[in-house]
Amino acid sequence: MSSSPSSPSSTSSLLNLPWEVIYLIFQYLNKEDIAYAFFGLNQCYRSAVKYFIGPELNLAKVNDENTFGFCLSTLLPCIGFNLRYLSIGYPHALSKYIKYIQNYCSNLDILNIYCYSNIEDIRCYAAYLIHRQLMSFTLMYNNKIVGEDLSIRLINKCENEKYRAIPSISFLIFNLSSMNDLILLKRFSESSYVPDGLYMIECLSTGDWLTDGKDDLCTMSKKLHRDSIFSIKQIDSDQCSREYELYNEGTQRRLTVLILYEEEGERWISSSILSAHRKESSQSCSRFTFERVANDNQFYIRPCYTNAKRLQVSGKRIIVSLCDNQNTLGHRFKLNHIS
Repeated sequence: MSSSPSSPSSTSSLLNLPWEVIYLIFQYLNKEDIAYAFFGLNQCYRSAVKYFIGPELNLAKVNDENTFGFCLSTLLPCIGFNLRYLSIGYPHALSKYIKYIQNYCSNLDILNIYCYSNIEDIRCYAAYLIHRQLMSFTLMYNNKIVGEDLSIRLINKCENEKYRAIPSISFLIFNLSSMNDLILLKRFSESSYVPDGLYMIECLSTGDWLTDGKDDLCTMSKKLHRDSIFSIKQIDSDQCSREYELYNEGTQRRLTVLILYEEEGERWISSSILSAHRKESSQSCSRFTFERVANDNQFYIRPCYTNAKRLQVSGKRIIVSLCDNQNTLGHRFKLNHIS
């Protein structure tokens, strides 16, 4: 179809066509093009378009900005209540259309999203759309189902309900744009929401506070000290990633570990120590996830690099785990929220 609605001269011709011919024309057009060309002609055509579209609409891969914008701002407010299935996404970001779905598609059963994670973090999709009432959540890549166990874990780990935008959806499908999306979703499933603020971090195996000493980060017996107060901040303003940075409140130095690669092996070397005194580089990691243990303020802490193991207490230092068993008391930390 053309990129602009019908002109007055073509409109008068269309109004004289029999409805049988109109419906025959509809059969050869995409629903979004039908809506863009015919929806605004008159009330009869509007009703005909609504009837033809029915309960299913596919807006995925609609490249024309005018057509897509028309469907969001004009079509969905009129037919969204009757939709049961909607496919939407690439090449448009979630932030562009999520509010229209939320406001006008309250009876959706199935939402099929083509994620555009090249411009928008895949974890934003997870934070806004996954909820515990989902009957099915499917991850697709190249038209094949992937990450079935991860899909289940993402539903079970859903905890921050303030993002839940479309509660009516029972079946949710994510069509991933790359396999890196699976890595980020796995990290998202292993992290919990932690409010930004000031914390004292307790090592449960020793009962000591995590403390920024003169030479490096260490543990100290419990006493109120400024060097034992840390600021935890989520890295993104919309708080979808569940990745955090930690700063010493007094010095504002950021905590880092050096990235351990598989070929180096897991051994206690200076690169594995959590530190606030290290010069940051491309080989250091300053982002962490917090995985809640049970319902208490106890967490596992993991650096955000591929195949990273959890942090653990070793002597007076905090290091990247030395072993495959990462569920011991030495791997648990309690966050004491100060403000």
